[in-house]
Amino acid sequence: MKLLARLALLAGLLLAGGVGVHGRGPLESSLHEAGGNRADLLYVVLFSLPDCPYCVAVRDAYLPALIDDPRFRGRVRIREVSISSPRLLTDFNGDRIPHTDLARRYKVKFAPTVLFLDAHGQPRADALLGGDSVGLYGGYLENRVMQGLAR
Repeated sequence: MKLLARLALLAGLLLAGGVGVHGRGPLESSLHEAGGNRADLLYVVLFSLPDCPYCVAVRDAYLPALIDDPRFRGRVRIREVSISSPRLLTDFNGDRIPHTDLARRYKVKFAPTVLFLDAHGQPRADALLGGDSVGLYGGYLENRVMQGLAR
């Protein structure tokens, strides 16, 4: 029954065209914290493509759970990078670079890919590649976040 509920949610999100995390619009792409990056933060970075239904599902159905989880509140920053966009973002060093350059830096070749990075851009957990097809993605995502925060 859980699988049917998740599929219904995903279908609704896809029909709605994707509204961002909790209707908040596109995820922020800056990786640099004002006042310096805190060592205790974990950056959960979604690398996405336009018109990618799996990316929409990750962005709208799974990442909001991290924001709402009291175990992660204040410790996790969620960002989105479009692997095909020439738009600029602020990287961990405070430099303005195209989204495509950041994807190349981390060798991201397809979407969705979720990286778990520290405040200096170093990996703290294994990347999560691909989307959800059997309803297990939320568990995989939570495990990676827990792994990243434990390091």
